[in-house]
Amino acid sequence: MTCLHCQATTTNGLALCDLCQMLASRCLELLPVYFRNLARWRPGRAGSRPVPGSREPSSGATAATDRVSVALDEVGNDLTTWARALADDRMTDDLPASNDELGAIKVACWFLGSNLTSVATLDWAGLLIVALADHEERLRTLTEQVAPGWYAGECQRDGCAAPTYVVPGLTWVTCRECGATTYAHDHLDIVLGEARGWIAPPMRLAEAVVALTETETSIVRLYERIKKWGQREHIETIRRLDRDGDPCGPKKHRLSEVLDLLNREGATRLDGSHRRAS
Repeated sequence: MTCLHCQATTTNGLALCDLCQMLASRCLELLPVYFRNLARWRPGRAGSRPVPGSREPSSGATAATDRVSVALDEVGNDLTTWARALADDRMTDDLPASNDELGAIKVACWFLGSNLTSVATLDWAGLLIVALADHEERLRTLTEQVAPGWYAGECQRDGCAAPTYVVPGLTWVTCRECGATTYAHDHLDIVLGEARGWIAPPMRLAEAVVALTETETSIVRLYERIKKWGQREHIETIRRLDRDGDPCGPKKHRLSEVLDLLNREGATRLDGSHRRAS
């Protein structure tokens, strides 16, 4: 049998080889991350930038936000269409409903990723891999241009020295110039200088800390701890004020206070002594 995407001879009895299934799985993991970060840059949603150092849209950034909006609409529609096509092929109602666009993307990517073996038996499997790879490249390129994340210092590869960035939600840094990939944790000292003043909800803070440290491994557990710290006033809770001066909107906290509290508790080492081996 021949792989419908790369034309290699398959030995797994499926119409997609193992490498092409791995490519699809990687794209389906990354697409919701890029989608979430870019969704904050849609026109009318630029009230708070996702991370320090990112460029806030202004009147001169209309073209960029328009490109983001168009890309998200097209990628989102295509992913949900592929997911529905798979559900129809399987004659199943396993595709959960979602009330928002990001939720719909997460569901579509989860559904396709959970059923890649089924996908690999269908005659449109090769077309799906092409679409996923194109979408991943498109959103990754937009992310690098519009919402690159925290500055992570110069690329350490000999002869490169291009600026690198940590994309929120990812645990690695990829140089956009030479393609070298390193652990986000290996850029910790530089990233902390960029990100300590970042103010965000508990879930976003938990994602950042887990991406940057080795001792914190569960986003859900850390999210619950940060919420409790805020409730107990161990860290400052920051909220928007309404016209009467009353707090409203989501509760947010400062990343520096979360990191300092973790350090005091001995839960997280931020001095680089537990870095991964390159």
